Amino acid sequence: MSQFPNNQGGAPTPPPMPPMKQPGENLATAALVIGIISLVIYAFNIIVPFLEVITGVVGIVLAIQAGNLGFKGGKRTGGLVTSIIATALGGVYWVACFLCAAPMMLF
Repeated sequence: MSQFPNNQGGAPTPPPMPPMKQPGENLATAALVIGIISLVIYAFNIIVPFLEVITGVVGIVLAIQAGNLGFKGGKRTGGLVTSIIATALGGVYWVACFLCAAPMMLF
């Protein structure tokens, strides 16, 4: 009896090919990672002021590019949502800081 029952010729059958990545999947992964990093930067308010807004915009752009290439998976959606949240929260935070500090600068 053969080790490979479906093979008639005796030569081993090659293993199946791994699934191909969809176009834009790498961009979607990058958008998700950058979106999460943006939220962490916002939560801890570390490194450089306003950085969460900059990284959030980069994540939004990457997620949109992934969608334009045809990738519609959860990574893209997660990257887009986390980037939008980080950008909005960061923008509100820095506008509020400016409005609080503005009256002090007048004196």
